Amino acid sequence: MFSRLTRSHLSCLVAFSALAGYLFHPARPDGLTALLLCVGIWLLSAGASALNQAQEKDVDARMVRTRQRPLVTGRLSLSLGVVISVSLILFGLLSLSFTGHAKVVLISLFALAWYNLVYTPLKKVTPFAVLPGALCGALPPIIGWVLAGGQMLDYPIMMLAAIIVLWQVPHFWLLALAYPEDARRSGLPNLFSRIRPERLRQLSVIWIVALLVSVASANLFGLVQADLCRLGVAIAILLLVGAVFRYRRRDPESIASLQLFVRLNLFMTLWFAVISIDRFAVNSRFISELFTSLG
Repeated sequence: MFSRLTRSHLSCLVAFSALAGYLFHPARPDGLTALLLCVGIWLLSAGASALNQAQEKDVDARMVRTRQRPLVTGRLSLSLGVVISVSLILFGLLSLSFTGHAKVVLISLFALAWYNLVYTPLKKVTPFAVLPGALCGALPPIIGWVLAGGQMLDYPIMMLAAIIVLWQVPHFWLLALAYPEDARRSGLPNLFSRIRPERLRQLSVIWIVALLVSVASANLFGLVQADLCRLGVAIAILLLVGAVFRYRRRDPESIASLQLFVRLNLFMTLWFAVISIDRFAVNSRFISELFTSLG
């Protein structure tokens, strides 16, 4: 129940992206700071997700994909859900404040406000809310980068943030294609009333191709430095290219969109893992320093 309320798998990916941004910076990392970052971002993401479900309880109740969430089924009351979400958010901000970086806390608050006070209400206004909403996913690695001593507009982290934006849009569209009836049931502006499913499939593929080109460019320009990690990125790119080709050849079935959705998310998880491992390879002393600082 708690996992569904917090969407713990997604919250882990968000925390992982923040850690990747932190490790992406060339400065020597600190183990305790990295731990506080991961815990703080996970708690914030989990709390924002729980608050989102409280805000959209009526919408979730109409859709097959979300109607088993605890606030919808009644296993958890709305008031208790809000209390849990606020508690998670407060503990997340407290964890980030222990890093001693006020700017990190402020950016995190902005990300939270953008997700719950801008993106969530905007979904009731336009089916294209995902475009400004993609900013939410781009901010966690920027938070990690700033925590490591970088500036928000530094070129390396801007490229990483752009890659995440290019991932988030087809991530949302493929999920919509996988559950087309939910678009009608939800009561939200129907994406398919503006774009035909066939066209949306084509646009999703275009965004994924742009994502692949960006990741390949990051690989070529040396943002990933260790040879083995660069090879890992190349293999991940080839696997996703193969998945896209199979998707293009198949009939427009929802199962095909769901399979590509899963492979796209796996690709991004691998990308974050490669960035983190690459930093370990570049600074091999980080592991010993991690245990020293935690001890």
